[in-house]
Amino acid sequence: MRVTSTKSRTFSVVIIAAAIFQATAVNAQHASDNPVSAADDAYGLTLGLESVGIYSPGLVRGFNPQAAGNVRIDGLYFDQQGALSNRVVEGSTIKAGVSEIGYSFPAPTGIVDYDLRHAGGDVPSATIIASVGPYEARGVSVDGSLPLIGNELVVPMGVSTQVSTQTTSYGPYPGYTSNVTSIGATPLWSPNDKITVRAIVDWQKTNDAKTFPLFFTAGDFLPPTISKNYFGQNWAQGRNLTTNLGGIVSAQLSKVWLLKAGVFRSTNDYPVSFADLYTDVQPNGHSEHLVVGYPDQDTSSNSGEVRLSGAFTRGDWRQQLTFMARGRDTNARYGGQDVVDEGQTVIGTLVQLPEPSFTYSARTSDRAELWSVGSAYHVDWRQRAEFELGIQDENYRETVVTPGTPDSVVSAHTPRVYSNAAFVLAPQWTVYAGYTQGLENSGAAPTSAANSGAVLPASKTWQIDTGIRYVVTPKFKIIAGFFELQKPYFNLDTNNVDRELGVQRAKGVELSVAGEVLKYLHVNIGVLDGRVSILGPNLAAEKVGDVAIGQPLLMYVGNVNYALWWWPAASLDVSATHFGTAPASIDNGVYAPEVTRVNLGARYQFTAFGKNSSLRVQIQNVLATNKWTTQYTPGFFQWPSPRTVFAYITTDL
Repeated sequence: MRVTSTKSRTFSVVIIAAAIFQATAVNAQHASDNPVSAADDAYGLTLGLESVGIYSPGLVRGFNPQAAGNVRIDGLYFDQQGALSNRVVEGSTIKAGVSEIGYSFPAPTGIVDYDLRHAGGDVPSATIIASVGPYEARGVSVDGSLPLIGNELVVPMGVSTQVSTQTTSYGPYPGYTSNVTSIGATPLWSPNDKITVRAIVDWQKTNDAKTFPLFFTAGDFLPPTISKNYFGQNWAQGRNLTTNLGGIVSAQLSKVWLLKAGVFRSTNDYPVSFADLYTDVQPNGHSEHLVVGYPDQDTSSNSGEVRLSGAFTRGDWRQQLTFMARGRDTNARYGGQDVVDEGQTVIGTLVQLPEPSFTYSARTSDRAELWSVGSAYHVDWRQRAEFELGIQDENYRETVVTPGTPDSVVSAHTPRVYSNAAFVLAPQWTVYAGYTQGLENSGAAPTSAANSGAVLPASKTWQIDTGIRYVVTPKFKIIAGFFELQKPYFNLDTNNVDRELGVQRAKGVELSVAGEVLKYLHVNIGVLDGRVSILGPNLAAEKVGDVAIGQPLLMYVGNVNYALWWWPAASLDVSATHFGTAPASIDNGVYAPEVTRVNLGARYQFTAFGKNSSLRVQIQNVLATNKWTTQYTPGFFQWPSPRTVFAYITTDL
């Protein structure tokens, strides 16, 4: 009864917000959004409800930049623990390869840079989006910008309520839903033309999150094919609360010097969560069924950065000098889980079990601190040659307190450097090269690990990359590059403990083709062909293969959008995502087969009651792919094989 009441109140808030903006808003915002035509490259762009490009905030060159701590808000360091909602961000861009040239203090595994909600000036503006699909999903959101004191004080804000379907890199899954409510605002105060102050208030609550099962085979083979239906435990519904608070100040101290500073707090709290595991799966489908309950698991972080930049121009030379100080203080509580053996079963057979009575134990406390100071120099000559060099001094310290065992302290003090260069060979041709070192987060142990939730030690990493960019036209670019990246390899050992097993070295080539090929025709195609090798002593004893688990040898994402010349308001599009064969076990004894997901869609822009609107419809997984796969830790799941429809209407109030 309480959940229904909460959803009812939230829906009422959405309706009230829409009514308020309807009474005042006159400025169009998002009805014409299209990420395919908006993207400058195919590295990765998220715009509203859709994304294009080969990379995403959770996956760049085979690694997770969010878990590595490589997240920025408007260019400033941000240690993200709880997800940012669309109430406070327009979307995100991936900084990798040539896109890192001129971006101060890059990172080896790429950077996710979030773009805060745009302020609408002194004219009220708002957008309402109502969506259905995929599968059981549905939702409504209202986002707008409300001027309180002309251009001086503007408040972008929004509210949303939705039923969400669980999604992995491979797509959404039917039946595994959650109820998500988000409220956020990003007030912008500009007392004069030299100072801006921005606040971030973001609150997101998830209820009734059904637990997605994982399957572990007894040997080097794939599980037998099972039905496409939902077969989770109805009682295994988790809850989650995330908050993101912060402030950004930008001050133009003089014609030369700009001061920019940001401070943030990010929290992620799971009062209730579960894991649903089918272990020792046999070729005939027989397995052991384990369910895991977790007491309150939470992580919070305070982070921030102060940056002073000076720009100096003399003749054809433009130089920039940057000084930076940043840091984070992260606290996590995890562990204490209880595992209940539900006995023998056959996978794919839906048997609703009574909720076990879990007995929890004491949790582990983990505190990690990272502090860094640095400086960088960038020079640009007539926009024909660029060179940059930066150095940082970083200090890391992590203290782990586990009841019944001695405290564990890990520390590191290391300098890190980077250097990038780009040269224009001809009006359309640019070559680039770079080298970057890093001290990055290693993420946390997965729910299937014996040390589930444990914060893994920071990793020393490095990357080199080089390539060439060909500007076919100002609206159409082709980028081809090579990269090599190395960082420690953490995964499950023979005792199911997630720890450092060796070193992973990624080598690959990537291709980005993006822009307007012909009038009315936009493409966004990204290709990654590479290998993540595992190096280290005694790998065979730990049953570790020479290729990282879950890393496809070939991956591509292609999007094509065609605006109908005889009907300018309408466009058709097709997208294809391909994952090549990938090791499905740590010892490389079994490989997941290659899979391809194809979506067909259309957009139509129209006017309803005098308001600019658009309708977006997409048929997802046209090929109805049905194969087993895995991600970067052991545990199989099926591709979301049923076809589904995703649609939403956007109206600028």
